[in-house]
Amino acid sequence: MTVHWRKGVLVAIFMGTALTALGQTLPPEVVRYADLVLHNGKVLTADETFSIQQAVAIREGQFLAVGTTERILSMAGPQTLAIDLAGATVVPGFIATDADNEFAGGNLYKATQIRGELLGTLRVYKREDIWARMQQLLKDVPAGEPVFLRFDNDAAPTELTSFTKEDLDRLAPRNPLMATAGGVETVVNSLMMEKILELLPKEHPHILKDEQTGQPNGRIYGFALGVVGWDLRPWPRIDDSYLNEQKQNIQEVLGKGVTTLVGHIQGFTVSVLNLLAHQGELNIRVRGSHDFLRQNPNSEAFLRRIGNLVDFGLGDLVKIIGAGLESLDGAADHGSALTLRPKVSSGGFAYGPYGKNDWVGDRRSWDDPTVDRSKTEWASVMAAIKYGWNFSSIHNVGDGATAIWLEAVEKGLSQPDLVMKPQFRPFGLDHNHFWNASQDDKVKEFDVRRGLGKVFSSPGMALEMYGESIHDAQPVPELIEKGFKVHIEGAEPLEEIQRYVTRKDEKGHIWGPDHAVDRKTALLMKTLWAARFIGEDHLLGSIQPGKLADLVVLGEDYLSVPDSRLAQIPVVMTVVDGRIVHRKGM
Repeated sequence: MTVHWRKGVLVAIFMGTALTALGQTLPPEVVRYADLVLHNGKVLTADETFSIQQAVAIREGQFLAVGTTERILSMAGPQTLAIDLAGATVVPGFIATDADNEFAGGNLYKATQIRGELLGTLRVYKREDIWARMQQLLKDVPAGEPVFLRFDNDAAPTELTSFTKEDLDRLAPRNPLMATAGGVETVVNSLMMEKILELLPKEHPHILKDEQTGQPNGRIYGFALGVVGWDLRPWPRIDDSYLNEQKQNIQEVLGKGVTTLVGHIQGFTVSVLNLLAHQGELNIRVRGSHDFLRQNPNSEAFLRRIGNLVDFGLGDLVKIIGAGLESLDGAADHGSALTLRPKVSSGGFAYGPYGKNDWVGDRRSWDDPTVDRSKTEWASVMAAIKYGWNFSSIHNVGDGATAIWLEAVEKGLSQPDLVMKPQFRPFGLDHNHFWNASQDDKVKEFDVRRGLGKVFSSPGMALEMYGESIHDAQPVPELIEKGFKVHIEGAEPLEEIQRYVTRKDEKGHIWGPDHAVDRKTALLMKTLWAARFIGEDHLLGSIQPGKLADLVVLGEDYLSVPDSRLAQIPVVMTVVDGRIVHRKGM
């Protein structure tokens, strides 16, 4: 593995060696001791050989050395903070991908927003209850103020979308109104439609029409939904409430050992993080795929204005790792995953046998010759690749969706007017419940790196819809044997590790026990291989000299506790960039 050293470290080593040979005293500005030393423990480095050491030294935000307690203590000086681990286990900092829910306003574009305030997802499901909840929320809202309501995914597509534009007109005659289930199935009233038509032509295919009149019926998706979510929605004021919310979210995940958050981010989140960083209050790493192209009908114009910003950021703490784009499909739990094989049954949901394609919101097939791909998110993918952007942190569940993403990458890279080839970061897809061996060669050819979403949370429903084949979802040992260093998603690291070691979900159901992994592999999947997903395994994910100093001290022995107790291992210390940012019971 290539180790990336800072120039100052190399100079110090060279000068120290040279001056010592000459018998001269070294000035303190040239050589300094470690800032932090952890010793007398069990350091699981999670390097490629999974070496186990006794101690680790940190200096200037990087790992200086690992080794025996005696050797590492020799690097401690008068100002070094030395901590006796008393046998405790040390692991690399956990990397949480698909972590956009940890960002304040992380899903602003589809969140409930009333009077400028962001509220949670509305969890009512029956038609009459949805109507009553909307009436309650709209009461006393000032005339002219837009209202955005987000209901849970289970409210779509049968309940929420049974409402018409005229229904919402009666409900909100004075306010532009959008009601969405999960940010996909969406209906708007006439006042909101008027605003959409100021930015998109009425003929746009993402504005659905009444079959009799040919007029907009209130149903929108794709670019039209993007206009509402991104262009018409006002930002809340970034005040102490949002800053405190973000700091609280960060502190909670630090307490779980998460040192890097990875996910799609939008302008509002970037602004919150920027403000925290400039106030010296950002104490976690963030790697974000920026949503500026997501559902954007003017993607190429935006790209020409801003250029390629991949790897731009705030030092080593915050970096843009690619472009966020609209997902193609839904979830396995709802039967909306886009698959190449049909489901066994619908499970009571209104999706077709192969799931759904959110880029074609009127339920036509992707191969339907009447589908104009240039009027879908496909155009944004082509534009992103043309200007050297990779995509990352993309929601992707079914192998049918994977097939379209692979086709898009292939077409994008072969564009004759390619301005610059994506070269800074890999392409990345989240979740990936359904794997198809026929796609392996293309995945490797285009270096499309893929994560593993959690084992199904609705086991009975998944079994009903997909049959016994659901047990072969995410065949991890087989994938690793093929050379895919897949990683585990989420911001509950030890719980997620336990899930892939046992293949047992939160309800106690076991899914494909033959596809379980050992705990050493699971640790790599949550650290080094998670860093590889974003192209930073040379900087993050293992405890090796020269890498950024992120680590976690555990309250129990990771290698010896029973499988059923992995999720209960306490995190007693978290270190980010060489600084202790969480400490409890040590």
